[in-house]
Amino acid sequence: MKYFLTLFSVVILFSVALIAFSHTAATTASYSTEATITPMADNGQYKVDVSISHLVQKNGRLVEEVVARPRIQSNQGCAASFYQGPSAGTPGYGTQDNFSVDVSWPYPNESGTAFCTVLVKHGDTVVSKSKLQLQIVGPGRVPLILSAQNVDPNSVQVSMDKSTAYVLLEFAGKTDGEARKMAIDNFGNQAQIRNAAGQIVDVVDGGHVAGAYNGIGLALPYDTADEAQRVANVLKGLAIK
Repeated sequence: MKYFLTLFSVVILFSVALIAFSHTAATTASYSTEATITPMADNGQYKVDVSISHLVQKNGRLVEEVVARPRIQSNQGCAASFYQGPSAGTPGYGTQDNFSVDVSWPYPNESGTAFCTVLVKHGDTVVSKSKLQLQIVGPGRVPLILSAQNVDPNSVQVSMDKSTAYVLLEFAGKTDGEARKMAIDNFGNQAQIRNAAGQIVDVVDGGHVAGAYNGIGLALPYDTADEAQRVANVLKGLAIK
């Protein structure tokens, strides 16, 4: 029996080259898998819809019975996973189907590899494996330039989350829709901090956009609170020492 993963409908916004389309199975179990990967430009996310069927004989005919419909939605640039089935050590773990899906898509507008891997296992034994891999060719991005001229200085603040310090900011002179689009388009992008004279401040020329803040702003991560505070002072229009 042939086991396969069919690219049922990949909706993409970039030029794409198919570089791998493979299927393997570890046993004689009969499964088929269909997957749809859809990047969504309006929110910078992507969604994956998977249908896994068990092939069985009925009245002398081979028919498909859908046994799982995993769905995943995640930010572009972030890998995501799905699991359905009994937990290790529970009754039926070694004999019942468990399903896992691992997916990823490049950051918005960037080139990279998108993939979707689907495993069907009985316990730790793989009975079916399907993998789709796509090479995404994006236009690329230039660093996002941030300064006191395009940031609302009153919105700038420093926040700690465990060992990471974040500079939180909102844009100035933009509608909510424009600011939200800028935040989405620059997720994962390098941020270039400039002072009032337009010079790159080398001590902070290494941050990147870690995500949206307040729906229409950005969060920039730094290793220390002192470094984050220096960034915040530049964006507030203050001189750094």
